[in-house]
Amino acid sequence: MTGVLNVQNRIEKISKEHQLINDYVVTFNKAYKTKDPEFFKGVISFFKFLEKDLLAHFRFEEVVVFPAFIVGETTYGNVLMVMGLQKEHGILEEQLEYLAQEIRRVAKSGESITNKLMNKIKKFIDLLSLHSKRELVDLFPVMNESAKSVAMLKIYIKEMDKA
Repeated sequence: MTGVLNVQNRIEKISKEHQLINDYVVTFNKAYKTKDPEFFKGVISFFKFLEKDLLAHFRFEEVVVFPAFIVGETTYGNVLMVMGLQKEHGILEEQLEYLAQEIRRVAKSGESITNKLMNKIKKFIDLLSLHSKRELVDLFPVMNESAKSVAMLKIYIKEMDKA
């Protein structure tokens, strides 16, 4: 029974992470439009969260979710979708690393975030949002409808926990 609860907890966690990203994007875009200086102080905290959790999130998707999806629903379109999502992970990881370094530099120096850096952050946030929505709309509903994908997901989570 513990394995089933663990599977449910993992799935709930990944779902909440997608929702957290989408909620943050809405908040970020409102603040970006109004140029709210108080909100932008929180950008540093959000990037600390991303650095800590986003790479683990991507790894879990790549090692567990994507393989379970492809094994359960092997179609040419699904394989292409997963390959595209993995490519986006790589792009997002590179951008996150660059932006996190820049934000740390700005925070350490006591400077304000420049408009140029804020525009780069905006582009990153928009890409992250699009990626998250693509997973929520295109990947997860199909996966949830596939008994084989769900079964493989449970098996892969157990295997990952053993490693």
